[in-house]
Amino acid sequence: MLRSHRRPKYGTLAAVLFSLATLFSLGCSDGRLKTYPATGKVVFPDGSPVKVGTIECKSQEHGVQATAEIGLDGTFSLTTYKQGDGAVAGSHKCVVVQFVQIDNLANYKPSTIGVVNNKYNSYSTSGLSFSIEPQKNELLIQVDGVHEKSGSSNHGGQPDHLPESSTPEERNRR
Repeated sequence: MLRSHRRPKYGTLAAVLFSLATLFSLGCSDGRLKTYPATGKVVFPDGSPVKVGTIECKSQEHGVQATAEIGLDGTFSLTTYKQGDGAVAGSHKCVVVQFVQIDNLANYKPSTIGVVNNKYNSYSTSGLSFSIEPQKNELLIQVDGVHEKSGSSNHGGQPDHLPESSTPEERNRR
């Protein structure tokens, strides 16, 4: 004679659902830290925007990085895990990186207009830092441009490859 074992259908289902609910309520998380919105603008000392590049920051407490592309108007929105989610709270070191392509053409010297000083490419030399608070954050990052021999910032003026003896009319024709 065959015996059938009956399982309580609803009891087993309830136990499984209870177990899953318990796992989720215990914080079965993905290990991600909470992020806070962080937007801002990268500018030169005269207030003109850095028009191309990437900004990257690293949390000093957690080592978590956030990055953003710099828009033509100098604005950015930091991303840590998903687009525009911001950065983790706390103090951050920051770098601004630009990739400037230099063509290897005879007698060609590229302009440095709008080019950020190379010191901002490294966490050890940039000197840039800011804090992210557990709220919406608006940041203003100021950087120097590449310097001419005279030591003045050259991000919005005449290109450094024009001869100093050029008159304004000669410069305008070039």
